[in-house]
Amino acid sequence: MGAPINIFRLFSYQPCGHELLVRAVRPAASNADQRALNAADDIADSATKHLCTWWEQRCLQPECPHQHTSSLVGEMQEGPVGEDLFSSGRRRLGVWAARTKYGAPWMVLGTASTEAEFWQQVQEDSDLLDLGPLAPAELRHVYFLTDEDHLSSQP
Repeated sequence: MGAPINIFRLFSYQPCGHELLVRAVRPAASNADQRALNAADDIADSATKHLCTWWEQRCLQPECPHQHTSSLVGEMQEGPVGEDLFSSGRRRLGVWAARTKYGAPWMVLGTASTEAEFWQQVQEDSDLLDLGPLAPAELRHVYFLTDEDHLSSQP
């Protein structure tokens, strides 16, 4: 039985460069049952789409009236660096993002005061090192949402 997985997806909105980081849980599913795995993926994808739509309508459009297109910048399916990405969302954060040896869309994400602190924490986590993170990391200013946030009409 596969365990639940936190999936972090970073989106960029053009032409203005706004960014949204979404955390959604992919529920546990039997690794021996492809239909169960597909259903778990669909749940995480649906939650991500809901969060993106909410943010676009409630936060982005009132702030920036341009017509936007979104693109997936990166994804991470391991625990990130720092505590901020394990707590609730509905806030702005500075997030470090590093590409990995596996190429797009895979990234290592986290919060830290400095890039050096980010890399120090990455070095202490064998799961993150297995992803093959590549320097330099880039500080991205994102709006952070999770599927545990209780979304209402207010941003």
